[in-house]
Amino acid sequence: MSFISIIYLFTLLFLSSGEVSAETKISGINPKEFNYLTRPQDSLYDHINSEWLKNTPIPSDQVGWGSYMTLREESYVNQRKLIEEIIQRMSQKDTNLSSEEIKIANLYNSYMDRDRINKLGYQPIVRDIQRIEEINDLKDLWAYFSYSVRSGPSVPFTIAIYDDLKDPLNYTVYIDQSGLGLPDRDYYFDDTYKDAREAYLSHIENLLKLVETGKEKKKALNAYSIEEKIAKIQLSRTDSRDPEKIYNPYTREELNNLGQGEWEAWVSYLELEDQKRFIVESPDYIQSTLKLMEEIPIDQWKDYLLVRLVKGSTGSLSDDFVNESFRFAKILTGREKLPDLWKRGVGLSNGVMGDAIGKIYTKKYFPPEYKARVDVLVDNLLEAFRLGIEDLSWMTNETKQKALEKLSKLNVKIGYPEIWDEYDELVISPDDLYKNLQNASSFGYTKALEKLKGPVDRREWAMSPQTVNAYFSPTKNEIVFPAAYLQPPNFNPNADDAVNYGAIGVTIGHEISHAFDDKGSQFDGDGNLNNWWTEEDRKNFDARTQKLVEQYSQYEAVPGVTLNGELTLGENIADLGGAKAAFRAYKISLGGEPSPIIDNYTGEQRFFIGTAQQDRVKFRKEIAAMRVATDPHSPARFRVDGVIINMKEFHQSFSTQPGDKLYRSDEDIILIW
Repeated sequence: MSFISIIYLFTLLFLSSGEVSAETKISGINPKEFNYLTRPQDSLYDHINSEWLKNTPIPSDQVGWGSYMTLREESYVNQRKLIEEIIQRMSQKDTNLSSEEIKIANLYNSYMDRDRINKLGYQPIVRDIQRIEEINDLKDLWAYFSYSVRSGPSVPFTIAIYDDLKDPLNYTVYIDQSGLGLPDRDYYFDDTYKDAREAYLSHIENLLKLVETGKEKKKALNAYSIEEKIAKIQLSRTDSRDPEKIYNPYTREELNNLGQGEWEAWVSYLELEDQKRFIVESPDYIQSTLKLMEEIPIDQWKDYLLVRLVKGSTGSLSDDFVNESFRFAKILTGREKLPDLWKRGVGLSNGVMGDAIGKIYTKKYFPPEYKARVDVLVDNLLEAFRLGIEDLSWMTNETKQKALEKLSKLNVKIGYPEIWDEYDELVISPDDLYKNLQNASSFGYTKALEKLKGPVDRREWAMSPQTVNAYFSPTKNEIVFPAAYLQPPNFNPNADDAVNYGAIGVTIGHEISHAFDDKGSQFDGDGNLNNWWTEEDRKNFDARTQKLVEQYSQYEAVPGVTLNGELTLGENIADLGGAKAAFRAYKISLGGEPSPIIDNYTGEQRFFIGTAQQDRVKFRKEIAAMRVATDPHSPARFRVDGVIINMKEFHQSFSTQPGDKLYRSDEDIILIW
């Protein structure tokens, strides 16, 4: 995963705008649930959450459970209701259905028709299997790689059409690494994942047996061997986070000189003949891959491609394939039960026609007053961040002014986009799932090509409104909060503002802070990858962030494995900056008045309790191990305790003293923003 594809994931709690009278407000916390054997000064996370962690089971079809997962489940339930309402109207011959609504229903029905899908078995991919069998030489191999970029499974390198990091008003083409079956390159070499490797080899052999290829064990070994070689030469996730490292522009002529290959044919098939410039995210990787293409026999490449095809198609094939895919996923994640068919159908429909569903979803589940309330909170957070920048003692005025300029240009998107994706050209049948997905892939690629013809449309969103997630875009200098994140149960309109600022306030502050984390801070207010820092200030910033790397690298994420402080640095900076800004925003909201004491806690204390509640989550041990290798976020307890240890505001609120596990002297506190 490269820098351009990183999405920042967290849990959100909605803010009350204060419409509820002071007399009816509640604390928003439940002290009866707290663990009083653990003092907040030793671990606020455990003090607030350990009883919940001990007593709350993870649902059998989930890899983990917490507020984020609860909200995602609710979004799925609501989407199912909307889709089934459309299907019912179709059965009643409702002539008022839009073409998009009909396509949503047809797509969902094509997935739910398991009888038809099971009768077909692997027949939907027979033509693609034949396409692989017809590969005879390197030229044919290049042709298949081209085909795969447009409509097939992942191969060693692919393309992405995205804002140009150094010209963010225009799109460009990135050539990126790809083609692995395990979650990350480290899975192929780290002894921690030895069992996963063995299970994966068995898994791909089983998939090949389902397509009756013969010599399945040999083919699986050949495919795995190529994946292992590819993994060895790929950039690490840490290196892929560096925007300067992955920004390597190449002209067409330079691309042809990068290594022996059918670049012109590749470009032509992808309809990129007019593209004069490409960004190669890892030239060394591409060169090494081209050597592998020459060194490895074609028959072995065919085995690799067959595995990539079958594995990438399991979701649209018969239940034998779905069940085998889940069997392997269970080993990786610990998930005990395959999610219900309707959940998988909703997920697929959302992935293909997210904006079409989003139009309907927001009308029913995101009233205008929700957006208005969030807008008020955002204004408070922006003001708090502005004051925080002005108060920085380690930064010169010259850089402060550039930082304030960037902050002033930050665009905030709440709920749903101004414009929606249109699906007029997408052909969806009610009874051909595989063809539908092929059409969707081709449709998506065509839309991406169209972007190259004009400037970046900054009104576009990278997520549908019903997605339970949020993100910061460095090239657009924007934060985006989809409607589904701004929904009950996270919204407590009867709660005092303290808990709400500690939850959603911290989350919004987190996203703002991404504009100023170790990578986001390399972009200016217009979204250009551009150094706006003085040399002195950048050195001071790097010295402070290095202390944060060292702090988090000491945390044991799972037994025997510590965090990668470099991989998680951006999120850790955002967690710390977001919490500090949200606390300041809460104090601003008080208007100089003392915070109310509710349930024997001050507002300042309830702010931090709200933060700890928001990050309440538990994962199965298998997925916890995977997240250490792949997730740029720290585990939940460190997103709480690892942050508040660096906040004077916490130490003052809970009167920490030397000897407390969370105590940190003023001179040892890490202050960045």
